[in-house]
Amino acid sequence: MGSHHAHHPTPPKPTNLLLRFYRTRGEINSHRMEQKTGIVRKPFKRNHPMSRVLGYRVAFSSRPDMSKPTLRRYAGMRAAETRGLNPSTTYYFRVRAIDGAGVSLSAYTPVLAIKTQPLPPAPAPLVSPLTVASFNVMCANCVAEDDENPNALSWAGRRGAVVSTIKSRMPDILGVQEASQGWLDEPGHAGGLSQFEDLLQRLKSAGAQYELTNTQRNNCVNSTTPDGCVFQDRGASQGTRIFYNPAAVQVIRSGSSALPASSVPENRRYFAWAVVKQKSTGKTFFFGDTHLSSSKAAGFYELRKRQAEAIVSVIKTQNRAGLPVVVTGDLNSSKWLKPSNAPYDVLTAAGLVDPLGNDYLQEFPSMGATAEKRINTHLNSWNGLGTVPRANANPAANGTYIDYIFTSKMRVGEWETVASLDAKGNYAGVFPSDHNMVVAKVGLP
Repeated sequence: MGSHHAHHPTPPKPTNLLLRFYRTRGEINSHRMEQKTGIVRKPFKRNHPMSRVLGYRVAFSSRPDMSKPTLRRYAGMRAAETRGLNPSTTYYFRVRAIDGAGVSLSAYTPVLAIKTQPLPPAPAPLVSPLTVASFNVMCANCVAEDDENPNALSWAGRRGAVVSTIKSRMPDILGVQEASQGWLDEPGHAGGLSQFEDLLQRLKSAGAQYELTNTQRNNCVNSTTPDGCVFQDRGASQGTRIFYNPAAVQVIRSGSSALPASSVPENRRYFAWAVVKQKSTGKTFFFGDTHLSSSKAAGFYELRKRQAEAIVSVIKTQNRAGLPVVVTGDLNSSKWLKPSNAPYDVLTAAGLVDPLGNDYLQEFPSMGATAEKRINTHLNSWNGLGTVPRANANPAANGTYIDYIFTSKMRVGEWETVASLDAKGNYAGVFPSDHNMVVAKVGLP
C-alpha cells in the first residue's frame, strides 16, 4: 500500500453560502443582502409561539419549483454555512423556524434565489513547499495473536509497507505515533531493538535518510531500558517521534513534554516538538507531534481537552518568537464525538487552522478550509484494516478524522490522505497500519 496508489480526481472546491437568521415579532420574512438570507429576530413574550424557536430548517434546491430539496437543520445558532454547493449555480432557498424537537413553528419564507460565486482562479503553485506528514504506524504489539482479520499483520509483516508509504511521499518532516520504544523480538541485536529504531534503520536501508529529533528510548539515567529506572529527563516521548529529512530541514533545538495523565493506567502521552529551519528558504518554524489518550471511559473526554490545553501552553513557552507552527498527531477525537471535538476546539481557538475545515458535525469543508488541492480527503484517517474504506460517499466531502495536521496561517497547497486503492475504490495490498498517513504541502510565510 505504499508507492502504488490510486485516488479520486480532485473535485471542484465547493462554494458556501452564509445564512444569517433573524426573527420578527409575528412572522418570518426573508430578504437578500450580500448573498445572505435573513430572518429578523427580536425578543418575544414568554407564551408567544415564537419564543420556542430553537432552530431553523433550511430547504434549498437547484430547481425554481423547490422540487427534490435538500433539507438542513440548524439548532442553537444565529448563523450557519450551507456547504457542498456548486460554483456558478443558482439555488433556491427558503427557511422556517422549528422547536427543539424539529416541529415547525412557522411556514416557510418566500423562496429566495441566490447564485453562488464562480471558482476563483487557481493560485500560483507554491514555491519551495515544505512537505509535512502525520502517521500512526500502529504499535508492534497492537495485533492480537488470535486476530482473524487477514489484514491485521504483525509488525514484521507490514513494516515494509510502512517504509514504502513514507518513502513514496518523502515528507521533509514527519510526526509519527505508536512507534514504540519497547523491544522487538529481533535476534542479533545486542541491547534489543525498539520499533522506532527499527523503522529508522529500514528507512535508511531503503534510501530514505531520515533522522530522529530524539533517539532516547526512556527518560531514565539508563535510557535503554525502563527496568530499575532512575528518572532523568532525556527528552524521550515513548512512541511519539519526529522523523526529519536532513537534506531538507535542519533541527535547531527540540524537546518533549509529558501531558496530563489519568489515574487509569495507560501509556504516558507526550508532545514532542522541534524548532526547525527549511534549508531551501532559510525560514524557521515550530513543529509538534502528539498522540492523545485513546480511552472512551468516563473522564477521558476531559483528559484529552486538558492534554490539548497543555500542548497550547508548551507552544507558547517554546515558541516565544512567534514562528509559523505545524502540529501533527492522533488526537483520538473526531467531529462526531459527543459532546464535542474538544482537542480540535482547543487548538483552533488558539489560532491553529485545520486545512480541511473538518469541523464539528459537518460533512463538507468550512469556509475556513485552506487546502487548495485535496486528494482522498473523503476517506477516514482511521481505516480499521477493512478492505472496504470507511469514507464519505461524496468525494467532495471530508471523511472522519482523528489524525490531523494543523497549521498557523499559511498556504496549504495540497492535502493527501495516502491510500492504495484499486479500480473499485477498495484498499489494495498490505495495510501499513490501521491509520492512513496524511500529508500536506505548505508554504511557510
